[in-house]
Amino acid sequence: MINVTLIPVHKDNYCYLLEGDDGSVAIVDPGEAGPVIAALEAKGLKPDVILITHHHWDHIDGTSGLLKWHPCPVAGPASETARIPQMDIFLDEDSNFKFGGEALHVLETPGHTRGAICLYFPENKLVFTGDTLFSMGCGRLFEGTPEQMWHSLQKIAALPDDTQVYCGHEYTLANAEFCLRIAPDNAKLQERVKQVRALRKQGKSTLPVLLKTEKETNVFLRAGSAKDFAKLRALKDQA
Repeated sequence: MINVTLIPVHKDNYCYLLEGDDGSVAIVDPGEAGPVIAALEAKGLKPDVILITHHHWDHIDGTSGLLKWHPCPVAGPASETARIPQMDIFLDEDSNFKFGGEALHVLETPGHTRGAICLYFPENKLVFTGDTLFSMGCGRLFEGTPEQMWHSLQKIAALPDDTQVYCGHEYTLANAEFCLRIAPDNAKLQERVKQVRALRKQGKSTLPVLLKTEKETNVFLRAGSAKDFAKLRALKDQA
């Protein structure tokens, strides 16, 4: 069993503290060191590994501070080695990496960046999607093409429906409003939007979310083709 703790950083980022039953500890996407160290100290923990989904500053800027506080290995996308200087474990879909006694499956998901990855724990049914898939959204195409991102999203959509999705930002409310514009007659989306509005009104996180819920309500996952996805992504960029 892997226990997950959300750690808010910056304006709307999330990084994650993972605790395995065997006592192992990981940090996913440390955008800031201070809040992560505070969360670890509150539990009396030290990280065994730092896991990174892509090279953007708001996902890696806390790495140096964390390593200064407590040195440990840094694992991240093999194709982004040059842009994550602290990395010493290079992950791709052929990697043999374990955490908490469980094999980590790496999904190569280019689109947001050229080398982005998602971190999937099949036994615990958890996936950390970074900025590839958001709740009712997806990342901007800073370095990839619509075809690449569509293919990446299909990799995530192929995971079991009861997979818990943890993404890199609290963008759910804005994404929900956009989805509602595109699919106003989707009853499951209407209900999800109500839930999201209520959670955010209370200052609560909207994550994790079941992949089944995303497949029912996320217009990007429901686009049907790379061409239709590209049109939706362009509309969202203008919103």
